Amino acid sequence: MWEDKETTAPIPSVAPDGEQPSAFARTVSITEIEETRKQFGKIQIMTMPELMETRFRVRPAVIDGLLPVGTYLLAGAPKIGKSFLVLQMAYQVSMGAPFLGFSSRQGTVLYLALEDTCERLQKRLAQMTEQDSEHLILSVFSETLDEGLTERLSDFWSEHTDTVLIIIDTLQRVRGRTPDNGSYAADYDTLARLKEFSDTFGVTVLVVHHTRKEGAEDVFNMISGTNGLMGAADGALLLHKDKRTASDAVLEVVGRDQPQLRLHLRFAAAHLCWELLEAETERYREPPCPLLKVLSRLVNEENPSWNGTATELAQCLSKMDSSQSFTPNWIVRTLNARQDTLLRKYDIHYVAHRTKEGKSLSLRWDGVR
Repeated sequence: MWEDKETTAPIPSVAPDGEQPSAFARTVSITEIEETRKQFGKIQIMTMPELMETRFRVRPAVIDGLLPVGTYLLAGAPKIGKSFLVLQMAYQVSMGAPFLGFSSRQGTVLYLALEDTCERLQKRLAQMTEQDSEHLILSVFSETLDEGLTERLSDFWSEHTDTVLIIIDTLQRVRGRTPDNGSYAADYDTLARLKEFSDTFGVTVLVVHHTRKEGAEDVFNMISGTNGLMGAADGALLLHKDKRTASDAVLEVVGRDQPQLRLHLRFAAAHLCWELLEAETERYREPPCPLLKVLSRLVNEENPSWNGTATELAQCLSKMDSSQSFTPNWIVRTLNARQDTLLRKYDIHYVAHRTKEGKSLSLRWDGVR
């Protein structure tokens, strides 16, 4: 597999004037930001052309169509099966296996099972699967946020840089106790601290939480606490049943980067796993992009790489498909915004960099992944 070795996020491309824009990420030094961006106190500004010329790091979903990169809540009533669901998720993502029929991206998974014991986890995993996963790491102890949890997660990431998912079961075990618990500000701050870690390192954080007893017209209003939790999170998954004793349940999914889903599940007690019965909402499908389709004809297994300027690429693509209008500016803007789709759907890795002659584009087929 050909990998991008750059470690800062996002990855800036080269601006039209030849200067390299800085990035919003915490991993970029303050000096670099001050040299390339005007700031007003903490307000760091960039023009629309600078934004459109920036190539951000590709952060593919952990579970395609179900769990993008970000900070998410998984809520449900006590003893409804949330811990079985997240343990199943943790194992299958660590193995790169589909979860509820959705493909997953393999990587290290840290599962903080803070309401369980090691003996209980051992019994559940022995019943759930016959194959061990070296990429699934578990703990039944953790600091709270006030005790430095995010710092410990940063330390963990430094030793396991392939980490794609961290599950915290449950929120109450890490939020600590403050006089303001139960206020919007306290709830928002709790999730915001985890989200800051997630955004900095590109790791998805899934936090297990409870629902309140009373119902609500919008099921997501059943999540215990104030709207501050949902306000800070990137999305939420809510598991609920019509009857506690029923084996069937519904998993509702909503988020900033995906359409709402409603999944009908059934619990298979023999293997302690949830199974997908029906997806009530059709999965989101990105509209086709003519540029990406033509690029897949230019760069593929037979012709694994292409290098040149945006102008040269526009000329090349126009010869291949005269029915489309390819301009250098449109090509760069589209590649910067759709590079994740280009890699995921067509196995083409895109890089923009600066040379003595100006801005250069590189496309490389990555189909050996």
